[in-house]
Amino acid sequence: MSKQAPSHWVPGEETLHAQCKVYDVYKRHYSHPVDGRNGDFFIIQCNDWVQCIPLTTDGQIILVRQYRFGTQELSWEVPGGIIDNGEDPVTAALRELSEETGYHCEQARLLAQCYPNPALQGNHTHFVLAEGCTLQSGQDLDPHEELEVRLFTVEEAMQMARKGGITHALAINSIFFLESHLAGKL
Repeated sequence: MSKQAPSHWVPGEETLHAQCKVYDVYKRHYSHPVDGRNGDFFIIQCNDWVQCIPLTTDGQIILVRQYRFGTQELSWEVPGGIIDNGEDPVTAALRELSEETGYHCEQARLLAQCYPNPALQGNHTHFVLAEGCTLQSGQDLDPHEELEVRLFTVEEAMQMARKGGITHALAINSIFFLESHLAGKL
């Protein structure tokens, strides 16, 4: 087993490979600083993302179910999406909550953040707890969105995450961050 820390590879030339609706793909050349290995790597650049963890006034969690084109399956998730340029993560979470569910909340705060896929991306996902949520309007969905909104007990959502009923990795993270928060660990 190696005890030496991996090296920080040195980035070189970068070119735009593909420009897509919500992200850009770049080809970036890297060189190893010690042994001279080098190669081209494809990097996805996109805005940060937000996952809203909404709890109603009676402590239920609001989940949405939608079709996901990558898996070609329906997926239970927490509301979330892309953070607009210059937008605060908490503001983005509340916007996504309102657009996707029609719920609004009394108070919200950032619980955690992580890199969703550091092998390919450099953006963060922010996890925002929204408490005291009440239904105040209808959904305001994007042209290709179609979401079912449903309330679950926190325990039901945790069981769904543990038993494969929630399969979206960031939604699973959301449930486990909520569990840690409720246990007083966040």
